[in-house]
Amino acid sequence: MKDFQKQITKYLSLCGLLLFIVQPLEATEWGDLSGQFIYTGKPPAPHPKKLKIPQNQSLVIGKNGGIKNICFYLRETFSQNIKIHSSYNQLPKKVFLSHQNSIYEPHVSGLWYERQQLICINKDPHPHLIQFFTLRNHFPDRLPKEINNQRTFRFHTHEIVPVPVKCKMHPWESAYLMVLAHPYFTSTDETGAFTIKNLPVGDHEFKVWHEQLGNIEAKDEWKRGRIKIKIKPGKNDLGVIKVSPKLVKKQ
Repeated sequence: MKDFQKQITKYLSLCGLLLFIVQPLEATEWGDLSGQFIYTGKPPAPHPKKLKIPQNQSLVIGKNGGIKNICFYLRETFSQNIKIHSSYNQLPKKVFLSHQNSIYEPHVSGLWYERQQLICINKDPHPHLIQFFTLRNHFPDRLPKEINNQRTFRFHTHEIVPVPVKCKMHPWESAYLMVLAHPYFTSTDETGAFTIKNLPVGDHEFKVWHEQLGNIEAKDEWKRGRIKIKIKPGKNDLGVIKVSPKLVKKQ
């Protein structure tokens, strides 16, 4: 009986040792990627208050010079068979895009098309006529007007570039939608900052794009807005990325 108890004790100790070894290894398989885009020039002047047209959202510069709405995402050609962290199973199944005060909110958003669907809501008292300028997914040329209701859109494959979304009744009303086959995408906030969490460790290539700046080539090696990054365990910080007025003028 004592020999049996000793064997059990050794077995449990070995299991505990294996858990101690395996858990740190699992924890090191993932890394977070972050950075901040700062515009070094003078922010564009806002519309005069007397104009009723909503503020132009194509280039939004924050108080600290941060550039909002820069799309940062893992390129599709580098996403085949990529590991997806279990935390992304908690993502909501619906992504919302609203007509509100005659603009789209949010201006830039992302969609993991295999897991999520787009819900477009009209919160204005007047009708809107949504239009998607897709390359690979197909929708009717003239979708029904949206009046105080919501519509569901399902995408069947990923898009190569962010999809322009327009309102045919209000030409200033626009948005952009990243439609991808994975959840590794984000856009910068009003401070120009971004974070993509729980990327698998290894070599990846990302795309950096903005509706007015185009493919962001903030550094010489960023050809066509493509960045090769080796993701290491834990935090991977690109720091402050300066965007000069020359890049704006080039577009």
